[in-house]
Amino acid sequence: MPVVNYTNNRQPALVQFVASHSSPPSQDLCRGIFQGVLGQPGLNPTENGLVLEQSGDIKGLALVFPEVPIGRSIIELMTVPELAGSPEVQALVESAVARAQALGVNVAHLCVPSDSDRGTLLQQLGFSHVRTYLDMLWSEDSLPKLDLPAGFSARPFRNGDTALLTRVQNNAFTGSWGFCPNTEEQIEYRVHMANSTKKGILFLFDGDNPAGYCWTVRVPAESGPRGMIGMIGITPEYRGKGISRHILQAGMEHLLQSGSKEIGLEVDGDNDPAVRLYTSTGFKITGQRHWFERVFPGT
Repeated sequence: MPVVNYTNNRQPALVQFVASHSSPPSQDLCRGIFQGVLGQPGLNPTENGLVLEQSGDIKGLALVFPEVPIGRSIIELMTVPELAGSPEVQALVESAVARAQALGVNVAHLCVPSDSDRGTLLQQLGFSHVRTYLDMLWSEDSLPKLDLPAGFSARPFRNGDTALLTRVQNNAFTGSWGFCPNTEEQIEYRVHMANSTKKGILFLFDGDNPAGYCWTVRVPAESGPRGMIGMIGITPEYRGKGISRHILQAGMEHLLQSGSKEIGLEVDGDNDPAVRLYTSTGFKITGQRHWFERVFPGT
């Protein structure tokens, strides 16, 4: 079963392959998101996409996302269930690792659910577990009323806000584990992806000063598209002032008004303040995702 490079003529079959891993109510969203992923600035899927084929049928996919400014690549992997732990999946991972190393980065990162057998495979291939993220879900009946502090206001993304969003996001996350500063081109592209809306990106202002933001998205789920808190960040000068809850609630209110019955998020398990915030808001832990790291020799 050969591992081959992605080519543009494989895109329709790949889109269908990815959508087939989603439940029917979310397949259209899944197709739209994946098509957007393939077009992301800097991915270059013909160079950084690998396909596992059997008799012309797609059985697996690996995308290698370069994050050269921080010296890493992220590998995203999807394979059919019947090949779990097989030599074919191992070959796909090894090919993706080789591609990541060829990019000249220091490490490759790959994330798998805690109930996946891929953790054992990754350890056999020289990866080590470095981080645990928590899956959390909110499904309560309503949000309590929460007034903004005096002088603060919230508003959605407007045309022309790309530079602002880029600056606020980079200020909020630069230096955090796994975060690669974004360019305006990348942010502008992601604002217009199928899982995002301008109304779903909320800024929190102290007067005219941006204090933080919440970027909500929609993701495929068994019951249909689910609202997600994609990213939430507070600029350094406003940390520790108790305003995270306000921008979180603004994002949640948008998702509820847009028809979401439940709201999900992922959070670094080592980020105790964030975990406490989400838990006190009513989010429950539903699972874990394990990040594995492969360090390249000589880097």
